[in-house]
Amino acid sequence: MLPLKRLWLARKFAGSPWHHLFEAYKGEEVIAIDTETTGLDPRRADVLTIAAVPIRGRRVLTSQRLELTLQASPRLTGDSIRIHGLRHQDLSAGLTQKEALERLLGFIQNRPLLGYHVRFDIALLSRLTKEHLGFELPNRHLELAHIYRSRQLRKNPDIEPHLGFEQMATHLRVPLLARHTAFGDALTTALMYLALQPEQSLSNR
Repeated sequence: MLPLKRLWLARKFAGSPWHHLFEAYKGEEVIAIDTETTGLDPRRADVLTIAAVPIRGRRVLTSQRLELTLQASPRLTGDSIRIHGLRHQDLSAGLTQKEALERLLGFIQNRPLLGYHVRFDIALLSRLTKEHLGFELPNRHLELAHIYRSRQLRKNPDIEPHLGFEQMATHLRVPLLARHTAFGDALTTALMYLALQPEQSLSNR
């Protein structure tokens, strides 16, 4: 989000419960985030599940993670069910979109968001926060594939690296954990991010 837009939103929502989201983050934590959805178009897809996992220093704080399940969407079809394994009955007790967004924003606060194809997640969530709360998601974001590509090109400038999720994880010797679940993909993303940090070892709790 552009600084001027962030400043304008900070003034507009100065008296709201969300005013702190527009303040610059001064800490060192990053939130690995992933969504499982009904499609690949952020203008139309519905969110099925969301996971957010904090990263602090050399640790992925799995004990502090957030996992949200939303109510079943009419857009949930056979194709998405085959990918995620989520059926209508699995989502029968899910949260409404507004409930899920409020819990998500309360958790992530103004910390930077890390993801694989994170612009998709941000565009989709921003569409929903705009609809329900009046603003787009303001958090700064980090794209895992860009970080990986930059490191590989520094090592081998003449070889364009493969940026597939599974290929990156294999190369970094990070296990693929519960693939195509929001928590599994967010956790794997967090572990790959740490593997890409120089002189850092992986640690969990």
